[in-house]
Amino acid sequence: MKNFIAIVKSSGDKLDKYADFDTEADANAHAAKHGGFVCENPGGHTDYWVVNASEKTVVFDKSASDAVAARQVIMKSIATLEAEVSQRRVREAGADDAGGSQSGRDWMKAQEAKIATERGKL
Repeated sequence: MKNFIAIVKSSGDKLDKYADFDTEADANAHAAKHGGFVCENPGGHTDYWVVNASEKTVVFDKSASDAVAARQVIMKSIATLEAEVSQRRVREAGADDAGGSQSGRDWMKAQEAKIATERGKL
């Protein structure tokens, strides 16, 4: 990660184009040639950089980044739980006259409850 960035273009508070540099002097030279402004690299993924062109600042929105990361964890958990519902498990949970069992139905209800709990976190 380089220490300085030259923000060349932004739309509203969103980053469109930037370049990163090791030194502030290099960043200033780039901004002088191509326009924009220079500031310290805020770190984090650029999707979560908030640009304020009038104040010539860029900040990393950690709360937005954390929210997306948490959502990804929940979605992965849901996918794992849903993958455990195999065809065999569905047959075991079927009606008694179709060869289903109470334990199979209980397992399926418990699995659906786990999935519902995870979805409720979204």
